Order: sequence, then structure tokens, then C-alpha cells
Amino acid sequence: MRISLVLTFLLAFGLLLNACTTDSDSIAPDTLNTNLFGRMWLNSYEAKQDETPIYRPQGYSWAEPPMRYAVPFEGGDGFRFEKDGTLTYQAPGIGPGPTLHEAVWWQDDLTKPIFRVHLTDNYRPDFQLEIVSVEDDLLRARYLQ
Repeated sequence: MRISLVLTFLLAFGLLLNACTTDSDSIAPDTLNTNLFGRMWLNSYEAKQDETPIYRPQGYSWAEPPMRYAVPFEGGDGFRFEKDGTLTYQAPGIGPGPTLHEAVWWQDDLTKPIFRVHLTDNYRPDFQLEIVSVEDDLLRARYLQ
């Protein structure tokens, strides 16, 4: 009886640990190819401060506009990954709105959806962007540097 209780506890603990893995470790390359590349993704500011930022495709039509958090006056950030290793980065602008910057991207580890980005005009230092999850109309991504 005692052994079965311990085994049940260990099994439940193992399942709990497995449930805590990040979504980014399990994104299939086909999903990235289908949903991430070739689209401008814009920060929708749907996520609260302690949540992973949410991006929507440019021109996304809302059925019902969501609650938004910490929307900057200058416009938000965004990006468009291309399969050829180029990227367009949208930075919050000063004055008339956001500014676009050309960039290149690469991955150090092809098994992880973490992209290194270098802006060719050196507008900002190189940074890393982790794709946490991606669907047809919703992308969760966070800046690591």
C-alpha cells in the first residue's frame, strides 16, 4: 500500500513537471514556416506586464476589441521575419509614429525558436527574440536581450 502511494505521488509529480515545460520548446518548424514568416506582426498590448507579449498580424480585424495595457503614444513594436534571413523591425517612433528598420536574423540553435536580430542601421543593439507560440492570428514572443 505504501509503495503504491509513493509511486502514485512520483507519477503525479513527473506529470506536473512535464506540464511546466515552455511552449517554445515544442514549436514545430512547419508551424513557424506557415505562420511566422512573411507577415508583419504588431504588438497588440493585450498582455499584462507579467505576461508574454501578444502580437497580431498587421490588418487584424477584431471581433471585439480587447482590454489593452501600457500602449505607448508613439506606436508599438513589431517585426516581419522573412525565410531568407532578413527582417523588418518596427520600433516605437518619436513624433509621427513608428519607424521601420531593416535587419538580419539567425538562429544559434535550430532546435529552439530563439532568433538573434541585428539591425543594419544599428538603431539599437543586437537582441534576441524568443517565439513562445504562434498560430494563424496570434503570436506570443518575448525579447530576451
